[in-house]
Amino acid sequence: MFTAFYTFAAGIAAPGSYSHYYRVLNLYFNMKKFILGLGLALMAGAAGAQTMGVKAGLNYTTLKGDDAKNYDYRPGYTAGLTSRYGFNELIGIQTEVLFTSKGYKNTYATNSIETEERLRLNYLDIPVLLHLQVSGLFFELGPQVSFLLKGKHIVEVSKGNTTTTNKSDVTDNPYPIDFGYAAGLGYRAPSGVGLGLRYNGGLKNIDDEGSFEGKERRNSSFQLTLSYVPGF
Repeated sequence: MFTAFYTFAAGIAAPGSYSHYYRVLNLYFNMKKFILGLGLALMAGAAGAQTMGVKAGLNYTTLKGDDAKNYDYRPGYTAGLTSRYGFNELIGIQTEVLFTSKGYKNTYATNSIETEERLRLNYLDIPVLLHLQVSGLFFELGPQVSFLLKGKHIVEVSKGNTTTTNKSDVTDNPYPIDFGYAAGLGYRAPSGVGLGLRYNGGLKNIDDEGSFEGKERRNSSFQLTLSYVPGF
């Protein structure tokens, strides 16, 4: 698994970009530590009230902060694994490993020229949440660490019937690791099928390099997900 990730991570580093290659190596080793720690936690809970399942859904995502006031939300997606260790029928700890698409959209016009700007940031999210459940209703709250996998900036300029699209790789610009929090609620049926609504907020500015370095821009998104956790 880690070898495959290393191959993928090295592939997204721009040729000759030593700073990016160094960041990717750091990302790889940090991810390895987190995933190994998560695996040990799951194995430690296997003898207890441990349940595991899958989840997927839609993101409605943007950036927040003094330098992101005019940004709109853009649709994204999330998918991955979820695991809950229950201390009792009411309280448990829920951990997840989710591939999540984030970013924003910004549209503006000058004279007869309309411009749409989109930022796509793909992360591996690992939330660790306090999970409370009563009669199928559940509430969750806790911290989240996110590892940046890929960043792309897309600008579409339209004038009359002509549209020009420019795409650029901006994986180097954001910090490779983001910290935030997650809070949500939902309902899980006795069959194990659940519907959840969650808000994810960033606790730190995302920009490490590029034209937005030092600016106040943080990840912000709403998630609507379906999950299946047998024996929940």
